[in-house]
Amino acid sequence: MSITFELCRESMLLEQYYDLREKCFRKELGLPDFDGGEDERDLQGEIVIARQGGRCVGGARIANGSPLDGQLRDLALNPGASCMWERFVIDPALRSLQLIRDFVGHLIEYSRKAGYQYAAILSSLRNARFYRQCHSALKVDFKIHDHVPDFSKGAFSGLEHYLSVSYLLGSQKMRIAA
Repeated sequence: MSITFELCRESMLLEQYYDLREKCFRKELGLPDFDGGEDERDLQGEIVIARQGGRCVGGARIANGSPLDGQLRDLALNPGASCMWERFVIDPALRSLQLIRDFVGHLIEYSRKAGYQYAAILSSLRNARFYRQCHSALKVDFKIHDHVPDFSKGAFSGLEHYLSVSYLLGSQKMRIAA
C-alpha cells in the first residue's frame, strides 16, 4: 500500500502520530519520561503526516514562531518568515532513506505554501547532516549553523542541539522521486 503525505486534522490520525512520536522518542532518544501527547505548539502549528491507508506511519510539526528568534536574527534571517520543523518521526518498521527524503520534500512544500522562507531545525549533528543530504538530493539549500546547548531543556536535557536552516526559497524546482 502506498504512503501519502498530508496536513492532518483528523483526531484519530493525530493520536496515532502522538503515540508514535512518544514511543520512538522514548526508545530511540532514551527519553523514558517523554510525553508525546498533543501540546500547545501542536495546536498552534500544522501537523504533516505520512499515511498508509488509515494508519499514520510518520509525522512532523511545522510550528510558527520560534524560541530561536535571536539566533535567526544573528543569521540575518527574518523570524517572521521562519517556521520550525519539530517532532519528526517515522515508524521504524517502514523507515527508509527514500521515505525520509520524500517526507522532507513534503515539509518543504507545505512550508512554502504557508508562506515561509526558512525552516529552522534543532537536532543532533548526525540528524542535521542527514537533513542536509536530503536537501541536497532535493536541490534545496540547507546549512548547519551552530551548536546551541542552551536549548537542551526539559525532557531533551542532555541531548545535543544544532541549529540548521532550510532555505526554502533558494530553489523553487524541487525534485521528489516517485
